[in-house]
Amino acid sequence: MTSPTFAELGVPTSICQALDSRGITSPFAIQAATIVDAMDGRDVCGRAPTGSGKTLAFGIPLVVSVGRAEPDDHAASY
Repeated sequence: MTSPTFAELGVPTSICQALDSRGITSPFAIQAATIVDAMDGRDVCGRAPTGSGKTLAFGIPLVVSVGRAEPDDHAASY
């Protein structure tokens, strides 16, 4: 069974291209298991060994969320 691509997980093209330019071409198991749910706003909990991709498993959805955020007019008054 092959792992899905980042694009197949719904990661935006710009982020897929940035990952690819750094040699990150396919998700690790922890990323494939959590990215879709995290990008949908669900809480996720994962456990995996050091070096298994946990940082990108939560980092990619975080960047996607920030990119989708609307400016907060209230924040501009500070």
